[in-house]
Amino acid sequence: MKAMLPAALAALILLSACSDRGAPAAEGHAAGGVTVTDYAETTELFVEYRPLVLDRRRRFDAHLSRLSDYRAVSDGELFAELTWPDGKVDQGSAKVSDTPGIFRPLLTATRSGEARLRLRHVGPGGESVHDLGMVTVHATSEAGAAAAPEHVENPDHIAFPKEAQWRVPFATRPVVEGLLAQTVPVTIDVRLAPDAEAVVTAPVSGVIRTGATVPMVGAAVRSGQQLASISARLGEGQDVAALDLGIAEARITLEAARREAARMQQLVAAEAAPSRRLDEARTAEQLASAQLAAAQNRRSALAGGGPAVPLTSPISGRILASALVRGAPVAAGDELMRIGDPTRLWLVAQVPEAQAVGLGPAFGLDVIVNGDRLDLGDLRRVSDASMIDPRTRTAEVVFAYDGDQLRPGQRVQGRLARGQGASALSVPAEAIINEGGQDVVYVQVSGEAFERRMVTRGRASGDRIAVTGDLRPGERVVTQGAATVRAAAATPDAFGHGHAH
Repeated sequence: MKAMLPAALAALILLSACSDRGAPAAEGHAAGGVTVTDYAETTELFVEYRPLVLDRRRRFDAHLSRLSDYRAVSDGELFAELTWPDGKVDQGSAKVSDTPGIFRPLLTATRSGEARLRLRHVGPGGESVHDLGMVTVHATSEAGAAAAPEHVENPDHIAFPKEAQWRVPFATRPVVEGLLAQTVPVTIDVRLAPDAEAVVTAPVSGVIRTGATVPMVGAAVRSGQQLASISARLGEGQDVAALDLGIAEARITLEAARREAARMQQLVAAEAAPSRRLDEARTAEQLASAQLAAAQNRRSALAGGGPAVPLTSPISGRILASALVRGAPVAAGDELMRIGDPTRLWLVAQVPEAQAVGLGPAFGLDVIVNGDRLDLGDLRRVSDASMIDPRTRTAEVVFAYDGDQLRPGQRVQGRLARGQGASALSVPAEAIINEGGQDVVYVQVSGEAFERRMVTRGRASGDRIAVTGDLRPGERVVTQGAATVRAAAATPDAFGHGHAH
């Protein structure tokens, strides 16, 4: 039954491909032209075009695939650009054709000579630029025809057209040369780096005061930013009733002083009392006013309205935890907030005791989330496994990571590279297929052409395997869809010859 699947799939693709290729006007490709395959950061380009000639319009038959899933790019606009040494640009563009993934921009060169050719896709997801280097624009059609490459069928090439690739699960990954070591499966605890966290405590006893909003967990803060304040309490044992009585008495005294000052002013005006008496009355009024203010301040301080002591963030980051409640009483030294920078992390790999013995210096860590390896860039090793935790029977190897792909408190799986490692060519494990006892890989030599290459397995390291054979660093091997490529080799007529020459 399994042997029938590639054939059935081939038949299905044949029917779909035939329907597309039955309309040459819609799906035709440049004949006798230049064929280029290029990889940008997010897209793969496979393009054909006839040699460029002065004042002759040329069509670029471009196939554009997303590297994230190797599906056809179905939106946006593709620009074909010739940039001359003086900075002038000849340009043409086209939106996607009736077939997703295929763009046909038209370009006319306004001069002959050497220019840089770029194909630039602009879509909702951003811009992807394919720089194809310097090309020659010929002065005459005869010169262009003479420069056209001679296409010779290569019997070792397997034709697998783009239109077929887009209809099946398909992916490629590069052959890599570099250090390859044995790996140990580990559990990784994600923690804040020790210097990336700070605690905000109450400097005095009092009552929490905040602005219109209380700072919430997750909010971003700056170093030195005021988060709240504490209204310092008076000493313990204050009697609220006594303070309220003091305020009432001070108000009565102030009112009496005001009346006396008004009476003295009238008497002085009538020359019935000396001006000294008015001065004394006004002084008494001022003193009574100050006593009332003091009594009110004492009362408000006890209730949390006294002089405010600011609470500021000691570092920039985010609020990780908060005990701030507007109006809540606090004591000096109480922990009120924890602030940390969630982009400065420690990845703590828990190495089982059996693997920790004789581990040696660890030089690499792969982090796996939902079955996928995260590209975290360069990780800096902080410490090696020097002690076994008697509770967990594991040793810790710590790496520093600066980034936002992980969160403090997260627990993930990973692979720790052990030993010094050895330089080797390696391919993803899923690229190797055993055919009749022989390990083989399928190499993409151009956009629609593949080769079957025999390899010999070596050391496995995580999801990669060291190999020897006819491979070069940077070549791309099929990691998904290899069975379909093999079917295309066995039944080439079912898939069409594409443009594998």
